[in-house]
Amino acid sequence: AALDIGGDWYDAIELDQNRVLVVVGDVSGRGLNAGTAMASLRFAIRAFASSGDEPSKILSGLTRLLDVERDGHFATVLCATVSVRERTLTIVNAGHPSPLVIDAAGTRFLATDVGPPIGVTRGATYDSVTHRLEVGSTLLFFTDGLFERRGESIDTGLERLRRAIPESRVGLDALLDGLVTTQINPDTHDDSAMLGVQWTTHQTT
Repeated sequence: AALDIGGDWYDAIELDQNRVLVVVGDVSGRGLNAGTAMASLRFAIRAFASSGDEPSKILSGLTRLLDVERDGHFATVLCATVSVRERTLTIVNAGHPSPLVIDAAGTRFLATDVGPPIGVTRGATYDSVTHRLEVGSTLLFFTDGLFERRGESIDTGLERLRRAIPESRVGLDALLDGLVTTQINPDTHDDSAMLGVQWTTHQTT
């Protein structure tokens, strides 16, 4: 009963030499059941990916595994295929905050087609959106613990996070470390997860 377990997670799964599946998710609530639901979803995604399923099919498959009325939890999930050479991102969204992209034009949230969280609608379908990114772009995926504050609207928190991104390009480690230092509220009990993808001239890190 005293275990302080949350349901936030991220994953990066190599599909082939050119493509990586990236995932960020957040199971509602806390405790052992939330952690168990998180593990179930994480390993199911890996199983679906190993079978060659695309992100939209992966999220639809997850709706068979979690039911908020039965399990007491739901989950928001972003699932995306990153094509390294083509610099494209094909993304599906189950009720999760959209990722940030940082490039020469500035910092902005990528448009996604937002479907219902996992566990809310059994058999839900999800539509993908594909973006082409510039050389040198950085993608930031995150869960709500990075920006939510008690008594503050979600939009205000997201805008504060966007403005916290440095205007000049920094390395991925420095970017993530800086956000941990400046954006995570030590007084909150919510978890935070982040995953970053950054293109250099010839490769990603």
